[in-house]
Amino acid sequence: MEDGIHQARVIKALTKDRHIRLSSLDASPLWDGVRRGHPHLDPEACACLTELLSATALLQGRTVFEERLQLLVKGSGRARAVVADCWPDGTIRGVLDLGDAKAERWIQAPGVLQVMRSNPAGAPYIGNLELVEGGIQVQVEHYLQNSEQIQASLTLWCDSSTGEAGGLLVELLPDCPPARVARLVQAIEGLEVVPHWERTPEFLASWVSQGEGTEELAAMDLTYRCRCTRETLLETLRGFSAAQKADLFHDESPLEVRCDYCGRLYPITRGDLLPGQA
Repeated sequence: MEDGIHQARVIKALTKDRHIRLSSLDASPLWDGVRRGHPHLDPEACACLTELLSATALLQGRTVFEERLQLLVKGSGRARAVVADCWPDGTIRGVLDLGDAKAERWIQAPGVLQVMRSNPAGAPYIGNLELVEGGIQVQVEHYLQNSEQIQASLTLWCDSSTGEAGGLLVELLPDCPPARVARLVQAIEGLEVVPHWERTPEFLASWVSQGEGTEELAAMDLTYRCRCTRETLLETLRGFSAAQKADLFHDESPLEVRCDYCGRLYPITRGDLLPGQA
């Protein structure tokens, strides 16, 4: 797929009364990238993956897009594992591993939500939290409340019949008056009556501010694109032990390694990994 085709935009803003911070996203272009990049997945599976991509992009906005952020959901539902990977340059990718086709929901406990962050200095952070009952937005809200002690509301949507998708992350700032909290709750609940196609990032900011206006803090264009290359794959494989590398080859035929994110095949020869044994 060509760069720039499947592009979405995240907007991070602050209400002018300085009580609420929000990030909003029109994720329909991400849905398009998922459908094209994973033709083996049915529309409902693509919707599940698109929701995790949306949640990851919105969470990345909390650090003004300065870190790489990965979310991994391992569960017991129709999705065995769902991964979203978002980079500071705006590239985003994901993959869904199908699980129990007879399960009631796509995301289902028992399981774990794993959050992996890499800041500009490269220092990693990995947090794990047991899944609770609910979908992706419930899992992310649970993570924010329990791991980062943040009172936040996440709303995600993806219509598997139209591909209209998006998300809204709202965070209460300290000293937000109870009356303002009540108005915010009413606004979020009232969003159900707004058609998906009308929920642009600009509309969502206005909806949350309730006419008082917002100040844009940051914005990021997102492109659904895999970052895999033959060089990065070889670098990973060369980190295997000599015995592990030798075990990959049962004859002299090249090994074909498939990228989980985009399905691209890379031929790897014995000589690529075991010098002197070509």
